[in-house]
Amino acid sequence: MLYWIALFILAFLIGGIPTGFIVVKLMRKHDIRESGSGNIGFTNVYRTEGLLPGAVVLIVDVGKAFVASHFFALLYPNQSLFRFLIGITVILGNIFSPFLKFRGGKGVATAFGVTLSLNPYASLCALVSFVITVKLSRYVSVGSLVAVSVYVLASSLFYVYAGYDIFTLIFALLIFVVIVIRHISNIKRLIHGQESRIGFGRHS
Repeated sequence: MLYWIALFILAFLIGGIPTGFIVVKLMRKHDIRESGSGNIGFTNVYRTEGLLPGAVVLIVDVGKAFVASHFFALLYPNQSLFRFLIGITVILGNIFSPFLKFRGGKGVATAFGVTLSLNPYASLCALVSFVITVKLSRYVSVGSLVAVSVYVLASSLFYVYAGYDIFTLIFALLIFVVIVIRHISNIKRLIHGQESRIGFGRHS
């Protein structure tokens, strides 16, 4: 029992690693929480610091979530259930980072890393919808909301027609609720025309 508890604590700590905070501190020598929206995630890092720091944050956040949810699950007989539980734990760690007084990111990149482990085909659908939406609207928040909606739809179809396990569908529904809640402030700004757009073609 203690072994499994330790594994979940480790997953929470991995998710809680404040990648954006660390990357900006190392590369730009200041606190990302004092720039832009104050969020430590990819969007704010890219918007305020440039492409290279943003890309590093995105890759690390996605990667750490995938590694934890995929490889930790190999240690447990019921891998689908364990991957689901570890995935949720990693995302909670990202949102409530224990390294920053339990204030972290919005969980989008981390959630994508977990979806790559749970349902890579649905993840691909979500990624394509995200890229297209952001390219057309230049709103990352809109892209994130569209992507998580597409992921729920794709996961439902895979569950019904391809025999995917129930945990992939439950995860999709839970992550939809979490992402929407984490984007309430963005939704309000969108309604009032105050949401910041993201630019393309920036250099590091």
